[in-house]
Amino acid sequence: MYRYQLNIEKANKLRQSFIDGSYNTYSLAKQLKVSTVTTWRYKREFENIKSQYPDRLKDFGFYPEQPKRDHWSTPYWDEFSLLMPVILAEEQSHSIVTREIWEKYAALSEHTYKWKTFKYTFVKWVKQNVILTPNKYLDKIAPQDLKTLKHWRHGNDHRLWQISKVLTMALQGASKIEMILQTDTTYRTIRQWLEGYKAKGLSAFDLGYNPRNHKQTTALKYRKERLLKLIHETPKLHGLNRTSWSMLALTGVYNKLYTPQLSYAQICFCVHQMGYGYKKTREMLTSPDPKFREKIKKIQKILQKLKPDEKFFSIDEYGPVSIKIKGGRTLKHATEAPGFVPEKQKAKGIVICTAALELSTNQVTHFFSDKKNTFEMIKLIEVLVKQYHDQETLFLCWDAVSWHNSNILKSFIEDHNLANKPVIKLAPLPASTQFLNVIESVFGGLAKAVIHNSDYACVDECKIAIDQHFATRNGYFKTHPKRAGRKIWGKEVVRAKFRETQNCRKRAAMKGATI
Repeated sequence: MYRYQLNIEKANKLRQSFIDGSYNTYSLAKQLKVSTVTTWRYKREFENIKSQYPDRLKDFGFYPEQPKRDHWSTPYWDEFSLLMPVILAEEQSHSIVTREIWEKYAALSEHTYKWKTFKYTFVKWVKQNVILTPNKYLDKIAPQDLKTLKHWRHGNDHRLWQISKVLTMALQGASKIEMILQTDTTYRTIRQWLEGYKAKGLSAFDLGYNPRNHKQTTALKYRKERLLKLIHETPKLHGLNRTSWSMLALTGVYNKLYTPQLSYAQICFCVHQMGYGYKKTREMLTSPDPKFREKIKKIQKILQKLKPDEKFFSIDEYGPVSIKIKGGRTLKHATEAPGFVPEKQKAKGIVICTAALELSTNQVTHFFSDKKNTFEMIKLIEVLVKQYHDQETLFLCWDAVSWHNSNILKSFIEDHNLANKPVIKLAPLPASTQFLNVIESVFGGLAKAVIHNSDYACVDECKIAIDQHFATRNGYFKTHPKRAGRKIWGKEVVRAKFRETQNCRKRAAMKGATI
């Protein structure tokens, strides 16, 4: 019908124009951007409705059914329509094979359709003139086979499930197209299964031994053994200036040593099958200190029993930080280009910040140093003693670097404790456990706030920014007292809290903190 050439909205506009009496074929075609032939055909359709169904003209969803048009009378069609009933009446088989019908038709007719034309015409003629009865591809299935098929249908083997489904549907009279849609298989496979069951029963579906599989499995086994041997060796043994294997290098060396040669894709597939893949090396947060557990328990015991007149300090040095253009993450619009940092820069100086974080009040004491050594630690102790002169005991916690454990420093602390207050006591961290040093978290917040994305003109400008950062931080925790408080404004990497499982020294926090 002509109405199906347009969408509903355009067809309704044409109908409304016809009802209003303003139907103009050319103007409507231009307005709706359609062909004038289309608007003319719709006009003829509306005129037929007005003459035959005047009360249904305003029913926009109503269109009368078009009468079936007889095929044009031609010598080809007339001969075809006469021969088809005769040829089909002689057919003995339940299924109709179009190619065989065409061969019989071509032998009897004078005006013969070509194969493609015949196929289209024959299928259309059969749908209109022949009542097809469903063809059962299987007449029966043995009772014991039905139990097996039921077991297959509820099992985990997809192939056996497909077979049981096909045989059951064939017994019920389903067509092959229905079997294909239900089991996601092909005509050829379904035909093989049905013919196999008719000939051998369920034994037709047993998977026999394939000698080619055994040969291929053996070859694959030897291939994997050779690859495993190469992977366990270093590339330098084979004349390659590499520290680890690449797939390309592995392919080249394998093909030099063994035959038959393998392609790059085959090597990749075998290596993947063997369970190998590239993994990035991670830093191990472990300590070789034999007294690790003892030192950790000592620190935790001190913190648990810390008195009001006692203070616990986490101590470390930040830097040296070179004063030059620094990169980092920054907030930018999607249309803005990312910033660039020159690869080679001349540093304007370096900054080293020695600091101590008091865990009970979350206050940072800091000053700037020229070097990292024992004398800077002595200077820090003197600053802390002067600042916390009213306290009974000061506990110092730092990592196990050489200047934190020197004899000069130990002698200074012993001499101080003989006649002065507060008493200085040490609670050192185990060896190689900088990740447990709580002040590293504070240094991470410092780096994000004032070091990343910076371009200071001189060393003094950077020092002023660091002083302001710590002054603001200390002021915040004086106003909002909190013991080993939360992340400072989201800038510190982890909570400033002593925990054995904590990693205060995150890699991201230390970017820009080295030369």
